[in-house]
Amino acid sequence: MVDQELLTTIKTKLNEAGSDTLDDSLKILELYKQISSEVKGLHEEFEDMAMLDMEFLGQIIISDENNKKLWVKFKEGSVDYGDGEVENPTLIFKTSNSTFTGILFGQIEISSAHEAGEVSFDGKGEELMDFQAITSVINDFIQNL
Repeated sequence: MVDQELLTTIKTKLNEAGSDTLDDSLKILELYKQISSEVKGLHEEFEDMAMLDMEFLGQIIISDENNKKLWVKFKEGSVDYGDGEVENPTLIFKTSNSTFTGILFGQIEISSAHEAGEVSFDGKGEELMDFQAITSVINDFIQNL
């Protein structure tokens, strides 16, 4: 069951100025995980956009949090995440907490952040854009719940 209090909190932050805390980044990732595994409509949305075959395994390094490592996985329309290192990521990207949170909350475009030197990555640029597309679709879906 999707945590309704978490959903309300994240919807409010998406509608307002977003967030810049690592705690909120973890909250939105938890909501992504819950919604992607429990709400059928999101899978239909990914299917309509031909995104169900996308796979993403990202290692995120938060530079201003003592290089804290998180991972995010997207496969067959489902999201998972966790702390620490992940084996064989398809993309590794390093950024500050505020930039990462801004990307998750849709305030910052990942390509613009990369051009500005706020995101560095190892992997295919398409993977970076896939991550942005996934978060954008889920955020739009959340707004309509």
